[in-house]
Amino acid sequence: MKRILILMVGAMLVAAAVAIADETKKEEAAPVTLTGEVLDLYCYMEHPTSAVGAEHMKCAQACIKKGMPVGFLGADGTVYLIIGKDHDPVNATLADWAGKKATITGHVKENKSLKAIELVSIAETK
Repeated sequence: MKRILILMVGAMLVAAAVAIADETKKEEAAPVTLTGEVLDLYCYMEHPTSAVGAEHMKCAQACIKKGMPVGFLGADGTVYLIIGKDHDPVNATLADWAGKKATITGHVKENKSLKAIELVSIAETK
């Protein structure tokens, strides 16, 4: 009986170690750099064809300053939700970037069909 209990505890410890190792691998992923445009995701979902570019810049900046979700439209057409590290808000940092071409660096995260990028830095596209 003791042997079975010891084997079960050992198996649980191995399973926990594997789970921790998987989480560590996720955290250690190298940041990616994407080129595209910072978006106000509300407007992008409501009127996607006119919610991009310089013509929509002022509206997007105002919406982001109000707290609307911030996104990033990559050059390949992929849209990412932009999130801050450790739940830090990103709206104040990104509002002035809305409607402009930018290069963003961060850690891409995926959950089912949702893609997000955890912001590390943003810079003007050259």
